[in-house]
This record gives sequence, structure tokens and C-alpha cells, in this order.
Amino acid sequence: MQNKYRYIFFIIILIFSQVTLFAQTKETIRKHVEYLASDALEGRLPCTTGDSLAANYIKKHLESKNVNPFESGFYQYFDIDIGVKTASTNKLTIGDTDLNLFDDFEPVNVTAEGDYRSELIDIPFDSLKNGSFFPETKHRWIVVEIGNYNPTIREYMRWATSATKENIEGIMFIVNSLGNEKKNNPIHCSSQNNRLIRTQYKGSNKLFVKNDKGNISKITFCQGVFRTPIPLLIVTKKSYETIVANSGLSGKSGISINTTIEVSPITSQTQNVLGYIKGTERPEQYIIIGAHFDHLGYGGHETGSREPNRDEIHYGADDNASGTATVLGLATRLSNNPLPVSVVFALFASEEMGLLGSQHLVQNLPVEKNNIMAMLNYDMVGRMQENLLSIGGVGTADAFSTIIDTLKTQLQIRKSPYGTGPSDHASFNSEGIPVLYFSTGVHIDYHTPDDIASNINYQGIMSVIDYSELLLRAISMPQSDLTYRQTEPQQLSHATRNSLKVSLGIMPDVTGGDNTGLTIMGVTAGGAADRAELKKGDKIVNIDGTPIQNIYDYMEKLQHIAPNQISNITIERDKKQKVVLIKF
Repeated sequence: MQNKYRYIFFIIILIFSQVTLFAQTKETIRKHVEYLASDALEGRLPCTTGDSLAANYIKKHLESKNVNPFESGFYQYFDIDIGVKTASTNKLTIGDTDLNLFDDFEPVNVTAEGDYRSELIDIPFDSLKNGSFFPETKHRWIVVEIGNYNPTIREYMRWATSATKENIEGIMFIVNSLGNEKKNNPIHCSSQNNRLIRTQYKGSNKLFVKNDKGNISKITFCQGVFRTPIPLLIVTKKSYETIVANSGLSGKSGISINTTIEVSPITSQTQNVLGYIKGTERPEQYIIIGAHFDHLGYGGHETGSREPNRDEIHYGADDNASGTATVLGLATRLSNNPLPVSVVFALFASEEMGLLGSQHLVQNLPVEKNNIMAMLNYDMVGRMQENLLSIGGVGTADAFSTIIDTLKTQLQIRKSPYGTGPSDHASFNSEGIPVLYFSTGVHIDYHTPDDIASNINYQGIMSVIDYSELLLRAISMPQSDLTYRQTEPQQLSHATRNSLKVSLGIMPDVTGGDNTGLTIMGVTAGGAADRAELKKGDKIVNIDGTPIQNIYDYMEKLQHIAPNQISNITIERDKKQKVVLIKF
């Protein structure tokens, strides 16, 4: 009870101290959001000019508030895979006919690489989708006409995995058009300047570049670099039907294929922005305040855009210029009146590509992990309605719920105990760091070009900043018990997960990895993996005889596992393989 009275006393003092600050910072917050969500930044896609401009803006603001850089400076650089490069070395011969790359054929960007020789056999598209193959398809390439259908990476991975089980050697997709009109106007690139290349991305997920020798390559942008177990090619219907007609073979079977496939990943550099304010009483202890500043650029397919056919800037005013502005607002507040403990301000890159920035930070912390008291994450806090603010992660430390219940506020607080979720706090939760996740909720403009600055509730953001400062001062008190508590995960609403009958109870690495297995980033207490004593860092390499190279293999396999089924799972731990029995 004494702790509660202390919190209330703090609150009364703080409310009076914040009145003059409100009018001074509201317009500043508006300027932050309007700049970050402006045409000039073109949607803040990682590894573009807009990404660099956003990072520089954040850095300049932190500098202006006398926030300290770490030893390496304000930027924490890291590399990410931004796509794949299809070079002129790719070859395809069907029968006796050599096909032209980018005019007649091209590899699928997730294809296996190598030299292949075989025979072709046609099957219906429905057979591929249903996984119902014929005995004649074994040890051959199958040919599937898909017309104008544009498969997702997930579909390519699923079909290839299914075909591999039937000893099918490759898949050739017959399409009406490759859509490579931009090939006739390639961008000259005398050196591999991937940031320049990435900046050219404007909705289309492909770009053609020409080197000094005149050779044309195709850049396909994607989120993570994956590989199917068998090769995949796309061939135009016109080219294929001409070859079949000239072959004299009936039934479109028995034609030979000879191909060389080379699709190499391309990487580029982006950066987190980090700084700190030293605590006045216990500077060796830290609270991290974070938000991601990246977004989707011009959208397009495989970017997460909910309207991928709109080749327009996805401004990301709420997602997440609002969260970034909140962190910058808190930096202004705390620079004038520091906390007893030190505060790290962390603005993350590449959240939309799979929490890459926050994962890089937790693996390369500039302070001792054991000295981190808590991490507060702000993601989409700009559309407040009816004074409602959702706070997740309340169960990850004993003191959180008590403090939140004690604080007096006009806001309607909706608490959730879970430390997992689709944002950067999950990276810290998996490291055993207490987290709080602030959001005003998803809306119809989420991941569309309509998430613009004029729709932001700026008074709502100011309410979040006011409340957050009170909360920060309360949890930084020495009486606060911030011992980490693991929480059960919230039921995910993603359609593909709803379609599964079972759950292993892990936080998987969704970034692609090195295609040698699926790394476990976190284990859910009480789940199947926890009961089998799987640990964070274990790599799943096989389930019931099926090799698991990545998240797609994993999700595909789970679709075929029934509740209460006992499965053999091979994991790699400390460079040694181990087989465990798991009951789902």
C-alpha cells in the first residue's frame, strides 16, 4: 500500500509539471509525423534514400536534445537481404530451342540453383494446387499453365515442397506474359550500389539494371531470401506452344529440358538509430524506449501492403511515424527532466521485414542485458478513439499491472498480459526482458497509401506521451519489482495460423535464415515445445522425416499434423543433432 501512495504522490506532482510542456510540443509532434510521412521520404522503405533521410532526421533531433551517442555513434548499421539478382548467365533449352532470358523465360526468385537435365510432362494446375500427381511425373519436370495468375512466395514454396515428396525434379510455370517491359529501359549501374538500386523500387517488385559490359540483370525485391528444394522456371505460353508444335510430340510430354539457373541474393545496409540519457541516481540501470521508423515504400506484392496493386507511396503516418514521434517527444521531455535511471532511445529499421532491426539490437546490445529494467515499444499510437490506449506485456513484470492500475489518467487503458506480438517488443521479450507495447489499434488505412498525416490524432499522441512519462517515472522507482515473467502468447489472428490444427508453441525466425533449418527465437511456457524441453536457439531441421529448411517448410508440415499426434522432431543444438518426441 505504501508503494501505491508513493505512485499517487508522484502523479499529482507530475500532472502540474506537464501543463506548460503540452502546448510546446504538440506542434512539434505534428511536424515529426508530417516529415516522416511526406512525399520526400517515399514510404521509408529500408535501404532507400527515404530510409536514410528518416534516420538522419531522428539523429538530428536526438542531438538537438543533448541525447548522448554510444561509442559507435548514433547509427547501428546492419545488412539485410533486399532481394535476388537474376544475371545473364541463366540459360534454358527446351528440345532443340534456346530461349531468351527475360523475353521467353526467367527463374522464379526463390528457385533452387544449378544445372539440370530432364524431360517435361504437362499436368493441370489443379493437380499442383491439390498435390495430386501422377506416377508418370516422377523424375521429370512438370509443366503447369497458370495464365495470368501471380503466385505468392508462400505458394511457390508449398508447391515445390509437395512436388519434391513425389520425386518431381522441377516445375515449369507457363504464363501469358512475363511483364518485363521495363527490360528495354534498364538503369545503368557501373558498381553494385544496392542503396541506389533499392531507391528505384516504386511499387513494382522488379528492376532491370545494366552493367558496363551491357549485360542486363533483373533485381527482384523480396522480404528475405528463401530457396525451394527443386528448380522453378517461368516460360511464356507463346514460346512453349511454339516449341511443342515444332517438336511433333503429342500430349506435350517427352520434350527434353536443359537449364542453368543462377539467382544470387543481394544485400544492402540500413541502420537503427540509438542514443541515451544518463540517469541521475542509478545510471547503470536502463530502460529502453523504442519504435520502428521504416514502412513499405511504394507497396507492391510481397511487401505486406493490403492494396498491393496501388503503386503509390505508403506513407505510414500511423505505422509508424506516430510511434517514432512519440519516442522523439519523450526524448524531449526526459532531456529536460531525466529519470533516476538511464534511458536508451532505440528507433528501429526493418521492422516490416520481420523485426530485423530490433533483433539485431538485442544481439548487439550497447549495454549489459542484465542492467536493462524494461523495454517500452510504441507501434501505431496515432489513431486514438474514445481515449482508448492498449498496453500489452503487462504480465511480463509483477509491478506493471499494479503501477498501471494506480496511475490516474483520463485514458481508458486496455491491458493485455502477453509479451509476444507482431512488433519489436517481441525481440526483447524473447530475451527475458520485461516489455510494454503501446498501440491505439489497427484501422482500415493500415498498410495502404491512405495512412496519411492528416488522419493522425495529435492530441491523442500527446496523451500517450504524458501518460508514458508518468509511467516511466513510476517504473523507474527502486521499489518497482521488474522481475521478468514469461507469459502465454495471445492467439494469433493470421489466417494461415488459424488453418493449422496444432501449434508447437514457439516464436520462429521468419527472416529466412540460411535455409539450414528453422531457428527458435522463443519458447511459449506450457506449450508443446516447452514440454519437450526445446530452447531458444535450437534449430529444427526435420519433422517426421520431412526436412525443415525454413518457416515455409515448417508451416507446410504443421498442416499435416493432427492434435495429440506424437512426432519425431530433429533439432540442432550446440552443433549436435538430437531427436525429441513431441505430443501436439
